[in-house]
Amino acid sequence: MSLHLSFFKGLFCSLLLVAGAAAGLRAQTIQAGGQSYLTIGDTALLVRGTAFSNNMRVQFNGGSSSTPNWKLTVQPLTAYFAAQQTSSGDVAQFGPGPNWPIQYFSIKFNPGASQNSWSNANSVNEIGAVSSAIPLSASEITLVEKSNYKMVASDYFALSYDLILSGSRQLLSLHRDNYILVMRFRLYNASGNLVSQMDYNHQIGLWPPWMHLPQSSTPQITNSIQLQNGGSNVTLSFGQDAGSYATGVENTLNNSLQVSSSDGKYQVTVQTLSDYFTKGGAASAIPVSEIRLTASPYNTSVVSSYTPVSLSTTARTLILNNGSAGVVNNYNLNYSTKANANQDAFLNVAEGSYETQITFIMNPL
Repeated sequence: MSLHLSFFKGLFCSLLLVAGAAAGLRAQTIQAGGQSYLTIGDTALLVRGTAFSNNMRVQFNGGSSSTPNWKLTVQPLTAYFAAQQTSSGDVAQFGPGPNWPIQYFSIKFNPGASQNSWSNANSVNEIGAVSSAIPLSASEITLVEKSNYKMVASDYFALSYDLILSGSRQLLSLHRDNYILVMRFRLYNASGNLVSQMDYNHQIGLWPPWMHLPQSSTPQITNSIQLQNGGSNVTLSFGQDAGSYATGVENTLNNSLQVSSSDGKYQVTVQTLSDYFTKGGAASAIPVSEIRLTASPYNTSVVSSYTPVSLSTTARTLILNNGSAGVVNNYNLNYSTKANANQDAFLNVAEGSYETQITFIMNPL
């Protein structure tokens, strides 16, 4: 989801939450690679989770001149690693296996395994890649919003990413199989034009000893999280009243977050992809931490515990639930600037639209 701040004349400020630069060179290209095949042979890893270091690598090859302020994104082309139904014996015994949803995976920039530019030994640190873990989704995900390092002509460097698996007992319903996902990497120039694109075929082999999977049938209620009833499109408006800047503003969206759980034990965290709102791809002086997010139960049957959080690139726990199995819980979400001592961050800013991305994550416990 994207979080937008819009400023206009007359002391008008709006905050919009939506769910979910110079021309580059034709010769700039990217290549995607890494550990294209991973093997998991221990079902305990499915439950507790694991990380695969230096799993994906994006290689940049320079052209005949330089490209400033470039952008890098990645997009899984499906919402799951597709089960290949590899073993006819397993299919005959258990039936066709389910796909592996990408909601259990995230990727994280690994600067130590990345390769600096031939021309600049500090280039990886200068780029400004998103450093927090990024949950995978079927939408296009920004890895570098606007590089601070200008891609130098006739140069070469590479960015490395770890693949992180979030553990869940739900995954024990998977079958022994090979699972394949295509990841599409895109390089844009500062004007937002596509410069280069490459697909990376990623495969995970889930091959524990015979008969270790599947261990259980898929629960009637599966783990899921979704925004609803306007939760993906929220506006905070200061209007034209100067007093609003002194007291702050807030907006509560009732029944805007739904979490389903097979065993009733989960944590909901929230994080942004950047510490500051951006305007036209450039960082602004408005910290995302100026926005306070608070969850509350939509109805009395929900027995979760809640912690108000200031938005941050660090994942912060918003909700904890340790209830009975097979629950679907609905929550209210409140967005506010009233927790601030003052509203100075929203004053004296240029007109226009400011935005950042926010992600809600459900972690089974």
